[in-house]
Amino acid sequence: MTDAPLIAITGGTGFVGGHVITAALAAGYRVRALARNPLKLNNLSHPRLTIFKGALGDNDAGFIEGADVILHMAGLIKARNRAAFDAVNVTASADLAKTCNDSRIERFVLLSSMAARAPELSPYAASKRAGEDAVEDAYSGPLSVIRAPAVFGPGDEATKPIISAIDRGFLPAPGGRGWRERYLSLVAVQDLANDLITRAVKGDYDGQTVSPATVGQITWPEFAQMASEAVGKPVKAVPIPLSVLYPVAAVTSALSLSFGRGHLTLGKLREFLYDDWRSETLIQSDTSMADRLSQTLAAYRSDTKS
Repeated sequence: MTDAPLIAITGGTGFVGGHVITAALAAGYRVRALARNPLKLNNLSHPRLTIFKGALGDNDAGFIEGADVILHMAGLIKARNRAAFDAVNVTASADLAKTCNDSRIERFVLLSSMAARAPELSPYAASKRAGEDAVEDAYSGPLSVIRAPAVFGPGDEATKPIISAIDRGFLPAPGGRGWRERYLSLVAVQDLANDLITRAVKGDYDGQTVSPATVGQITWPEFAQMASEAVGKPVKAVPIPLSVLYPVAAVTSALSLSFGRGHLTLGKLREFLYDDWRSETLIQSDTSMADRLSQTLAAYRSDTKS
């Protein structure tokens, strides 16, 4: 047990993080997870899992001591402004990378977002791109940058409304001119977790910036057709008019600026309206996209009943 490689993981208490820790333990790794609130990881109790209490920047050197690989997934997806995003997504990430570089950590894996491809779209996207650049400047060892596409799966509150709508027979899509031709890519959280552990951690993506996806390119109508297979009944893609989306996003942006809450800000809406989120890096999985949707839907139905 003590000879197993040690992965130091940030962001383990998040939606993706729990799945990644589970995958790492299943693969035989030792895991040290950074957690501000260790109670959030109680359901993952395991003899090869240790919890390092604290936040990014509290004691980075202590957190990474003896680790073979750093898997950095912590980051803000909602914040009041660009400065708040940068404090975590850029500065704290760069500080961690520098500490890893000084400690000669063997490998650094950064979980970023596909939004970093178009930093002009939103403060979040800009902070993710700047974070990638800052980590690359601070760490000179083998580094891979994983720009995750849209992630879905059991336990994700962000995509739950969309999955619930699919269960009712419709898929809400951002409207506007050419909405049927907008491309997105999707990754099931189980596939992303497995890919991070079986490929990124082992060095398959060293020196690369990639976006591993369960489905590399799909339009909203095609997504609706795939959802139909998952739920066993027709699902129709329904475009939400921009005349509805923009006022909602404007109000949400104001609330976000004041309270740091709300998801559909104007920046996030620009991300939704971007026309090309395709990925060329496909994850090989024995489970189809339709089956992953079915699993997600079943989990949400179970939560509703309980």
